[in-house]
Amino acid sequence: MTSALRYEWVRLTTVRSTWWLIELSAVAQGLLAFLLTVGGKDREGQLAGDAAALALSGGTGMIPLIFVFMGLIGVFATGHEYRYGTIRAALTAVPRRGHLWAAKALVVAAVAAVVGVLLAAESVGIGLLVGGPSGREVFTAPPMGRVAVGYVVFLVVCALFGLALAGIARSVPAAIVLLITVPVIVEGLISLILGMPAFESLQPLAAYLPFTAGERMAVSSETPFDGGPAPLRPLAGGLVFTAYGAALLALWGTLFIKRDA
Repeated sequence: MTSALRYEWVRLTTVRSTWWLIELSAVAQGLLAFLLTVGGKDREGQLAGDAAALALSGGTGMIPLIFVFMGLIGVFATGHEYRYGTIRAALTAVPRRGHLWAAKALVVAAVAAVVGVLLAAESVGIGLLVGGPSGREVFTAPPMGRVAVGYVVFLVVCALFGLALAGIARSVPAAIVLLITVPVIVEGLISLILGMPAFESLQPLAAYLPFTAGERMAVSSETPFDGGPAPLRPLAGGLVFTAYGAALLALWGTLFIKRDA
C-alpha cells in the first residue's frame, strides 16, 4: 500500500495538468472572491452573509467553475493512464488492484483537500481586504467556518467524482462530458421537469440530486428558496452528496478489480 501511495503521489504531482488546474483554480477563486465581495455590498456598504459565503466558495451554486477544475484533477488522475496505456505498467508495478484503487482515491482526495483549504483561505483574505468593516465582521462570523469546511469537503468529493467517472468510462473525453453536463445541464433539466404541475408530488426529490445537495454545504443560510421546495440542510446535503460519491467510487472499484486493463 505504501508503494502504491508513493507511486500515485509521484505520478499525480508530475503531471502538468495537475498544476495547471491548481493555478487556474487559484486565479479564478481570487477573481470571483473579489467580484462577489464587492458586488455583494448594499448601498450602505454592508456585506450580506449569503454574499460572503458565495465569495468564499468561489461562486459554488452559481458559477460551476472551481469544482469542475477539481473534478478534472480526478479525471486526469486515472483517465490519462487509460489514454496512454500506462495503466498496464501501473498494474505491473502494483499488481494488487485494490491497493492501487485505494491509493488513487486517497491521493486525489488529499490533493483536493489541500487545494480546497488554500482556496478558502485565499477567499477569506481577499474578503477581509476589500470587504471593509462589514466584510471583516461577516467573514469572521461563526457560519463562515462551517461554509469553509463544507466547501473543502465539496471540492474533495468533486475530485473523487471525476476520478470515478474516468475509471468507469476509461475515457477522458467521456468523463469530462459527464462531469460538466450532469451538474450544469442534467440536474437543471430534472429540476425543471419535477417543477411541472404534473410532477408536483415529486418536486421535493430535486433537492436530493447530487450536486444540488452538495452545494448546500457552502451556504450560510438554511432559509428555503422562495417559490420552490425546501432545500436540504448543509449537513444533510453533504451526506447525500458524499453518499453519491462513495457509491460511484465503489462501482469503479468493483469494475477496476474485475475488468481487464
